[in-house]
Amino acid sequence: MEGLVPFAGALGLIVVLELGDKTQLATISLAARNPWPSVFLGAASGLILVTAVGAGVGLLLAEFLRDWIVAIQVGGGLIFIVFGAWTFLHERPEGPDRTRDSKGAFVTAFTMNALAELGDKTQLAVVILAASTAAPLSVFAGASLALTAVAGASVAIGTALARILRADRVRLASTILFIAAGVFLIVEALLPG
Repeated sequence: MEGLVPFAGALGLIVVLELGDKTQLATISLAARNPWPSVFLGAASGLILVTAVGAGVGLLLAEFLRDWIVAIQVGGGLIFIVFGAWTFLHERPEGPDRTRDSKGAFVTAFTMNALAELGDKTQLAVVILAASTAAPLSVFAGASLALTAVAGASVAIGTALARILRADRVRLASTILFIAAGVFLIVEALLPG
């Protein structure tokens, strides 16, 4: 039954599940090196897309992709690690104009967040909540609001880090965050339960 209770339940649960998650680490890292509006819009869009999939066709999707979830998560983890290494090795000119990478930052944030959330505990929580409450719209709305709020907080943290750290430290921090997020995704995929 649609209503405030499933909305609030999804909102609270998803905020708790997302704090400190790999998508938050990736979004912080991206925001430290790219224009924040693009990172925020990309991250929020990717997260909301996966939430819509979870709420709309969650039970069918979970059954169909059950055998592929570990492979998707390990692949996503490897992509995060490669992106972390690339971030460290790729030097780009630093300067006041960080707007030239807006489109790339959006696409990267969208892709990384959507990939990381596919089959993640957050998406599974959305599937379970939508199925158990028979309120997919309320669950979708609550979870989307929670994920957007966490993405906004992550962007604020990343932007603040970029202001207080030297460029080489931002690059090192970005590398560490991406590699940590990738390792976390792989470990999460491979550990039972």
